Amino acid sequence: MPYVLLSISIVFEVIGTTMMKLSEGFTVLGPSALTIVAYVVSFSIFVIVLKTVPLGLAYGIWGGTGTALTTLIGCLVWNEPFGLFTGLGLGLVVVGIYLMNAGSQEETDKEAAKFNVAA
Repeated sequence: MPYVLLSISIVFEVIGTTMMKLSEGFTVLGPSALTIVAYVVSFSIFVIVLKTVPLGLAYGIWGGTGTALTTLIGCLVWNEPFGLFTGLGLGLVVVGIYLMNAGSQEETDKEAAKFNVAA
């Protein structure tokens, strides 16, 4: 359940960032209001996630996935450049998130083994 909530938090963060772009420096009321609402929802859910998911892992997934998604939205919606280095960077973000998750799971498994508890 915490990773479902983390996914929802990421979606609202991406919505907030996208609306921030559309707000044109907070001069357009609708997108400006949606930016604030989306970030409040995102951070509120993220706080709940942090009760059960380690901070580094949760923030790594949240920030990395949000960055990757907003980069893709920028490229698709606003025709922002997407070149070799952008693609490599996004690939490294995805690999980094995977490695952080794998490392966290490895530590959880070690802790569980100490107490003979299945993780």
